[in-house]
Amino acid sequence: MLSFLRCGRARAALYGPLGMSEAVARETPIRLWVPANGIRAGGIVLRFPSAEDVDAILPAFTDPDLREAGNLPAFDREGLLASIDELPALAERGRLLALAAVETESGEVVGGGTLHHLDPERKIVEIGYFVLPRARRRGFATTIARLLGEHAFTLGIERVAAYVNVGNTASERVAERAGFTREGVVRSMPKPDGRRVDKTLFSLLPTD
Repeated sequence: MLSFLRCGRARAALYGPLGMSEAVARETPIRLWVPANGIRAGGIVLRFPSAEDVDAILPAFTDPDLREAGNLPAFDREGLLASIDELPALAERGRLLALAAVETESGEVVGGGTLHHLDPERKIVEIGYFVLPRARRRGFATTIARLLGEHAFTLGIERVAAYVNVGNTASERVAERAGFTREGVVRSMPKPDGRRVDKTLFSLLPTD
């Protein structure tokens, strides 16, 4: 018994009252955040949108085709403007990190990206991305998707998932070019408008 107690005291001195894995998990809780100046790569910076970005981003939330492809909620200008003020709090709670994608050279808003549905215990998060029509065919979508994935890994995430509507081949190509692996079709996934559709699941791991 004395030997066991001594062993226990030595273990506690090294790791504290918790087991090592539990202690590590509590030392570094995962949260969604970006630096004040955003994250950047490939001529793109991802940062929190501002009120000045609303008119540039608005078509993605008002055009039915763009909204459908990007799995985006419906917003009018007033609703989108109001939602911007809530974004830092949503990120802090782990609900949603919604970012505008801005071309660094021109300062033009070209699209956006999100980290959402964070599962901190399993270290999993989902991504979303969209590019506005005027900025397509310039590689921005691939850059956004890869940048989101790599940023997620810096937060402590071990698996990044992307769900693409079945039939959206353009978005599937984006995920594949960004290094994601196709895993298969997941049935009856929810959309922001309440409908349920089948989606193709892609994943990115730190080793990819």
